[in-house]
Amino acid sequence: MSSTARRSNPVAALWDRLPTVSPRVFRVLTLISLVFLGLIVVTGGAVRLTGSGLGCPTWPQCGDGSFTPHSEYALHGAVEFGNRMVSILMGVFMLVTPLAALRLADRRARRDLVWLSFGLWAGFVSQAVLGGITVLTDLHPATVAAHFLLSMLLLVDGVVLYRRARQGAGPVTVSVRRELLWLARVLVVVAAGVLVLGTVVTGTGPHSGDDEKAKRFGFDIVNVAQLHADSAMLVTGLAVAMAFAVRIAKASQEARRWADVLVVTIVAQAAVGFTQYFLGIPAGLVALHVTGATLMWIAALRLWLALPDRPSLITPALASAVVDVGAVIDTHDADSASTVVDAVDHPVSAAPSRVVTAQLTD
Repeated sequence: MSSTARRSNPVAALWDRLPTVSPRVFRVLTLISLVFLGLIVVTGGAVRLTGSGLGCPTWPQCGDGSFTPHSEYALHGAVEFGNRMVSILMGVFMLVTPLAALRLADRRARRDLVWLSFGLWAGFVSQAVLGGITVLTDLHPATVAAHFLLSMLLLVDGVVLYRRARQGAGPVTVSVRRELLWLARVLVVVAAGVLVLGTVVTGTGPHSGDDEKAKRFGFDIVNVAQLHADSAMLVTGLAVAMAFAVRIAKASQEARRWADVLVVTIVAQAAVGFTQYFLGIPAGLVALHVTGATLMWIAALRLWLALPDRPSLITPALASAVVDVGAVIDTHDADSASTVVDAVDHPVSAAPSRVVTAQLTD
């Protein structure tokens, strides 16, 4: 659209007058979005574990003629309504984030951030639709499982967006062996399988979300629980192998840290899982297990994303500081000054001095 046409279009003119969004503000938005993505899983689990899945028997209203719970729905209505309020707040940030991505100063170079942000919004809309279907099907375990797994898929988008917002644009490089990268990918796939089997166990067990209407899968709980436990043991072995491999391969400190976090999370998950099974699946431990599954998934994703290298995020203030450092290094050495400027313009290909590298790391 030409500049004249944009001035004649009031919507386009208003959009052009909006302030640009700084990288710092956008990073905060991605963090808030990620927090809400995890929170909605926890509140959704609370809905199921308290038997409040049909606390609001209609959707999007909470009972005929009202969007708030009637007094006769008591606690169940309040729990379900609270989950819906968290969903609405999450939806606000899911909408603000892609709009903010479109107002980034370097949005043409950061189309990845724009697409990932709109992916969050599309996923949120899909979750809202699927939530309505789940209520209309009286909490069929298949739709409940799909609701949870879509949240896990949204977490993939959110975790990638959160990390990419802290990195610069440019090509991906891999400084570790390809075998290690593939091991991380296999670990993520197996972890996803554990989550899927976990929904089968949930759909077979006693916590349906509503004791009167909700159906069950009808599988033998012992068999599906054993299959889920076997897959959990497999992901535990892979995580321990990764914890050793990232050290042998001299991967980044970030990769080593997330490998340790993943091992600790998985071991804790296994302990909670076995305990809840032998204690008759109490609701409190199930809630802790759902929270742990979310944390495990995030840790597995962060470990995978920590292995490839991307350019550092160069902010205007940092670029100015780096140039100042270049002047201090040697005001008479043209090669040093050129190297510093190249480090700002091409942070992947340049070979900056130790001082400049420290600036970029900070």
